[in-house]
Amino acid sequence: MTEKKINIKTTSISASEEVLRKHEWIFMKAMAESLPGSFSINDASGMLVWWNAYYRDVIVGKNDIEMASTKAMEVFHPDDRSMVTEKMMNVLTLGTEEVGEGRVMIHGGPKFQWRMITGKRIIVDDHPFVVAVGIDITERKRLEAITAVRLRLLDLVETHSVEELLKATLDETVCLTQSATGFFNIISDDQKTFSTRVLSTSTQAPDDKRPKPSLNEAEILTDAIGELGTTINNFYGASTIPVSDPGAPDTRQRILFHPLIRGGTVTLLLCVGGKSYDYDEDDAMTVETLANLASDIIARKHADLSEQKLLKILFHAQKMEMVGQLAGGIAHDFNNMFGVILGNVEMAMNWHVLEEPILGHMKAILKATEHSADLTRQLIAFSRRQAVMPIVLDLNIMVEKMLSVLRRLIGENITIVWMPEHQRTSVKMDPSQIDLILANLCVNSRDAIEDVGKITIETRRIHVNKSDITAGHACKNPGDYVMLAVSDNGGGIDRNDLPHIFEPFFTTKANRNGTGMGLSTIYGIVKQNNAFIECLSEQGRGTTFKIYMPLHLDYGDSGSMAQTEPSISQRKELILLVEDEQDILNIYKLMLESKGYGVLDAATPSDALRIAGEYGSKINLLIADVVLPEMNGCDLSRQVKLLCPDLKVLFISGYTTDDINIQGELDLGVNFIQKPFSLKALIIAIQKFFPNAE
Repeated sequence: MTEKKINIKTTSISASEEVLRKHEWIFMKAMAESLPGSFSINDASGMLVWWNAYYRDVIVGKNDIEMASTKAMEVFHPDDRSMVTEKMMNVLTLGTEEVGEGRVMIHGGPKFQWRMITGKRIIVDDHPFVVAVGIDITERKRLEAITAVRLRLLDLVETHSVEELLKATLDETVCLTQSATGFFNIISDDQKTFSTRVLSTSTQAPDDKRPKPSLNEAEILTDAIGELGTTINNFYGASTIPVSDPGAPDTRQRILFHPLIRGGTVTLLLCVGGKSYDYDEDDAMTVETLANLASDIIARKHADLSEQKLLKILFHAQKMEMVGQLAGGIAHDFNNMFGVILGNVEMAMNWHVLEEPILGHMKAILKATEHSADLTRQLIAFSRRQAVMPIVLDLNIMVEKMLSVLRRLIGENITIVWMPEHQRTSVKMDPSQIDLILANLCVNSRDAIEDVGKITIETRRIHVNKSDITAGHACKNPGDYVMLAVSDNGGGIDRNDLPHIFEPFFTTKANRNGTGMGLSTIYGIVKQNNAFIECLSEQGRGTTFKIYMPLHLDYGDSGSMAQTEPSISQRKELILLVEDEQDILNIYKLMLESKGYGVLDAATPSDALRIAGEYGSKINLLIADVVLPEMNGCDLSRQVKLLCPDLKVLFISGYTTDDINIQGELDLGVNFIQKPFSLKALIIAIQKFFPNAE
């Protein structure tokens, strides 16, 4: 890429202007090359006039001379070109910014990549140009497609046979891997024959003229039993691997198969073939994921008919878990971004004397960020990835403390009736989660009551035995529970809506006046605390939500929840800060240094251990993200403590992953702070470790 690509006609310019202009070009080129994706500029006719190395080498695959005669539209998939053309014309003629998702052909195809592309118009010497910036979203699209397949198959479970479900799974697999044929067979106990054979729709379609390899099912089964794992064969049927000739047509046959193994034997065999280019690891992961999903579906279809009700609940739970994982991942990324925004705004407001209207704008940004962070915490709670700090408490006391807040929340036209259990109601739970459950349920009840009405909050200790569970009790494990029930005499819930009320963003409120996150958040909290929930409702007769929390045998003093804010210490400790996101690391370091702390920053655990080895006992506090490359934050803290025996540790994270079990440490409630957090919250958390500092 050279500066000659955009021809700007000018009159004579001074030497200083020429130098300035040269520097501007250098800066623009450096910006384009540093972007984490593709960058291109095309003129009104669609001809490329500027590009970065990523666009040239990874996507187009031409040299600079060839690029100069290339049209921007050539890289797009034929099925997406009309959409891209329309957006490009909007940019050129209207000057609007356009964002779209489309497929670009890698080096001319047939392999393609999904990209999210943003287009903006610039004017140079009265001539319009389109600036396009793109990022790779192929993996996201693959996961979205698999998720959509899962949901479609789960919807078919109750009404379709095993063969129909196998065929639906196979057709989706053939489509997602861009294959031409395939089969999905159930293996007999003798490991030699098939008890059920299913061929893809494309295999049986007479109008599908794509070349299809002749799949020897018995031979592939023998290979699968020998391999016992996913196998990619991009030279199927060839005795030797042919020498590639760039000028010769590619006539190779390609297959990919995955055997399902249960108890050491192959039970299912999913095979696809006939892709026009090589299968890769992404295809293998797709086939494996869908084969495992099909296996689960078959296992449930073969269950006894008396268990059909439980089966339906189980599939719904899987659906909720899957969406929850997506929500948890998105919320974690949002938390990181909010942390950077929050930190920078606070630093700007603390370091500079700001006047209106700038100060007002900064406060508005701060308020919007905090509000967005609250919504993100609800997403995390739904995903069951919230880092909680449970304590043993009396549920009756928690409800009584919330009553005044709840009465203000629901208004004077609705009466709250409180019916507490007379015995102690000890549970182990995060107090903020109980507040959130009560607030969400009471707000839902308020919205269901048209004029005057009543909300009843009740606690009761119950015992659930195996016979209760067999009879269909909401609790699936025998034992002692504390039930929290919230009932109203509102309009009730339609029976068709009941199966969906815990899904995120689902709402029945008028004009969709609600986020649809309230009940899904409660669902996540309930599952996170090994509790159970049920909803009893009938239109015109009100609604009752019952939550069953395990009774805790040892009761702790609920007064221990109260914490006073320690004063800010005058003695500043030396802190080792470990965070793998560079932007977050930088802003947290600035925040700590602004309060006078000495900060040693590290982006990886290996850097942190090296620094700890150099400074030893001079380090007073380790602040580490829970999830780090190389090792998790807990393992890092143990190794650093070997070098600094008196070290204090504060964990930070957007969420706690299921892969790292640190719940026992987080139970203490003193060594974890949830992202995003304010500067004040961070300093208070640090000062808890040094209450006697002068």
